Amino acid sequence: MIIDLRKILLFENIIFNYAIIICLKGRTLLKNYFKKINVFYFVIILSIAPSFIYGGTTGKISGTVKDATTGEPLPGCNVMIEGTTLGASCDINGQYFIINIRPGRYTVRASMIGYKSFKVTNVQVIVDLSTQLNFSMEPTTTEMGETVVVADRPIIEKDVTSKQSVISADEIINMPVENVQEILTTKAGFTTDADGNIHVRGGRTGEIAYMVDGMYVEDPLYGGFNNSMNKDAIEEMIILSGAFNAEYGDAMSSIVNIVTKDGGDTFHGKFEVTSPMLNQSKYRQKNPFSGVTDSYEYVNKSVIDRFSFRPLDLEIPIKGTLNLSLNGPVPIIPNLTFFISGKYKNEDSYLPHGYSLQRDGFAKLTYKFSPTIKLSLSDQVTQNESQGYSHAWKYLSENQSHSVQNTNRIGLTLTHTLNNSMFYTAQLSRYDNKMKTQVGNKQPQDYIRGQTGQTVYFYVSGDDSPYSDDQTITYSGKFDLTYQANNFNQFKGGFEFKSHRIQVHEESQPWPSGAQYKDEYLRTPIEMASYVQDKIEYDYLIINLGLRFDYADPRANMWPDIRRFGSFDNNNNWIPSVEEPVSAKTQLSPRIGLAHPITDRAVLHFSYGHFFQNPDYNALYYNNVKDLSTSMPLVGNPGVKAQKTVAYETGIKYKLSDDWALDVSAWYKDITDLLSTLQVTYLSQDYVVFYNSDYASVKGVDLTLRKRYSNYISGSIDYTYMVAKGNNSQPLGGYFNAFAKEEIPHQEYYLDFDQRHDIAVNINLNIPKDKGPEILGFKPFSDFNLNLLIQAGSGLPYTPYVDPTVRIDINSGRKPWTSTVDLRMIKKVWFSTIAASFFLEITNLLNVENVRYVYSRTGKPFDTGLAGLVGSSPDADHNPSYVGPPRIIRAGVQFIW
Repeated sequence: MIIDLRKILLFENIIFNYAIIICLKGRTLLKNYFKKINVFYFVIILSIAPSFIYGGTTGKISGTVKDATTGEPLPGCNVMIEGTTLGASCDINGQYFIINIRPGRYTVRASMIGYKSFKVTNVQVIVDLSTQLNFSMEPTTTEMGETVVVADRPIIEKDVTSKQSVISADEIINMPVENVQEILTTKAGFTTDADGNIHVRGGRTGEIAYMVDGMYVEDPLYGGFNNSMNKDAIEEMIILSGAFNAEYGDAMSSIVNIVTKDGGDTFHGKFEVTSPMLNQSKYRQKNPFSGVTDSYEYVNKSVIDRFSFRPLDLEIPIKGTLNLSLNGPVPIIPNLTFFISGKYKNEDSYLPHGYSLQRDGFAKLTYKFSPTIKLSLSDQVTQNESQGYSHAWKYLSENQSHSVQNTNRIGLTLTHTLNNSMFYTAQLSRYDNKMKTQVGNKQPQDYIRGQTGQTVYFYVSGDDSPYSDDQTITYSGKFDLTYQANNFNQFKGGFEFKSHRIQVHEESQPWPSGAQYKDEYLRTPIEMASYVQDKIEYDYLIINLGLRFDYADPRANMWPDIRRFGSFDNNNNWIPSVEEPVSAKTQLSPRIGLAHPITDRAVLHFSYGHFFQNPDYNALYYNNVKDLSTSMPLVGNPGVKAQKTVAYETGIKYKLSDDWALDVSAWYKDITDLLSTLQVTYLSQDYVVFYNSDYASVKGVDLTLRKRYSNYISGSIDYTYMVAKGNNSQPLGGYFNAFAKEEIPHQEYYLDFDQRHDIAVNINLNIPKDKGPEILGFKPFSDFNLNLLIQAGSGLPYTPYVDPTVRIDINSGRKPWTSTVDLRMIKKVWFSTIAASFFLEITNLLNVENVRYVYSRTGKPFDTGLAGLVGSSPDADHNPSYVGPPRIIRAGVQFIW
């Protein structure tokens, strides 16, 4: 043990030590090597390996079968996965591999004449990873007898070459989290900003690519994961936050691959009811104008007449959450299984107004034509209606905009296993996303300009702005081929095509005295990508080599020079610039990952790669007609390039004991060509155009300490130390500076989402059925689960303000630390074959007031430093959304059969 630890601390050799230095400084010899790659060679590679870009949804089992007495390999031994037709025979060296296995837990049996059968249960298969499973067969003179072993998932995966987290369905259900985004924030490297947006390793928001069953599911117009995936439909989540393989693209920071459940061989179901908030929010009084004072409103008189107030009525009687899922075989039709789930959630905000109404339906049919051909059809429909809290509309919330989003995702997947070494997957999908934002059911021509009256700050009449009615439809097609050439080489390659239909109708200040800005267009961009990849596996070294090609055509026109929208001819006549077609953009992305098991307890890893991401299409097509008549107009630019990150990572995974493992990774990101906004002055006309000129550099360390389930307890500690600097925190930074006539930063500063320390601790106590302490002959904690999630983060930066004569560095101040403790308790009671689970969920258990925003003069959330000035009042200054949610308690029951 001492020798192993010394090897780890010394990194065993100079090469790995040098790799860490490279990672932290952001320099490597690989960079110069990959610059020499010629596109010609890449085309040749694609011509001999036709396939596609495909997010993995299957894993592999491999290993060796030996004679337990002699240690000799057993060629011809059969290894089968029970309940499936998957299996393999050992080669002359006793080695085997089984590919194209869905994630989950299986029973694997090895059998051979003259030997006892050997069965291993609870074998876990993880997407894109190899599960090592070796057998030692005992000779026997009869056919009777069988050796049965229960497998444990390896505490460290030796074939992982960068940071990766795998979350199973059981873990997701037990955690006090509600959606995919909340799950992500519990992992090292994932942080949230003041608006609740997710950032990965110091990247901007929106740098995550979300996939469902291997298909990209994102809004091409504004980015992000917009459909609410029901937790009960998730079989496994794979989170890649480091340098990922070439099969994944259009993401600079992370890949989140969600694998949904298939129907089982027997019928099962689950019905769950969750209450709304049991503890009443202090902002939700029955009569908001009764003169009652709360901690955020130091007045006992309303700013508007109570008789002019019309409360917003959703006219939906049910509050809380209903959840139903069913799965099993389809009657009459053999080999056809189904999985369906539905979710309904209606809950008011804890703030003075605002609400969220979600409906989600998911269905999946899986048909096995034969043992080697499987077809899956899935459909997900969601409708999310919501209204956020706006402090200015506190007393007229019915005239504040609300949003309705409808999505529909249909996917068809065909998997065909050609032989024991090769299979392909073909996929088609259609993703429809509609988003409408308006006041009530008003049309733009009916909007009235908002008036604040004597309150100065709060609106007392009129309507919120803007109005929008957008729709995007994405058609995708993919083909993927996986070939296990031998026990050491797995080749993958692929091709993907995406066609978008983007239709936008947006109006700002449509009333007669307003700016009446309108943006309306229809665009049909296309994207294509392809990759080749080789995974080389030896006992002492695992190598992931890959090369990716991306192509994007905006299919739009733009001025030849974004700094000149026209010119005068020799006769002093004004000639507007003729827009020309924008050329398509291409990128090559080399990727390499290495994993070196230095002992049976420790694995070193190193990865390097180029990662590109196309800007959201809103930045390409905004202000489609190039209207320059408004004050400081903003113009989209279809000629912007893909944003680029060059990422380096090195680290070590160490098995502390059979139940404890440590994973430490140091990383560096060099980010260039970030989307920005550039002010242009031409012939006394000022305007701002989207451009690629922002940059950033981020370095940090991730640490994960994980405990496997034993003695009723499992858990993990995730910690990230990070320094994120750049010249702008968001693409519109340049526009805001130009509009406010502020100086544009010309040097790096701490970005708005630079969180120096972030920590998440998850502890899960699970007492199985008929276990636990006995009291008076009864075991009250039998079938009991308690999950505790503790999260804390250092303060985000802000820019203090003293007076105009004092120059303060951007983001030189820090907000306070934030922390939350969330809890979920489940007690299961059995009634024959039906289990009733009663649960209690508490978020922010300690009721900590977490500061989100502060005033620049004071660094406090409710003190502007301008008390007594015109427009300032205690009611206006105390914006309750400047701090996070208070303690929220919910309870419920679920029935499982």
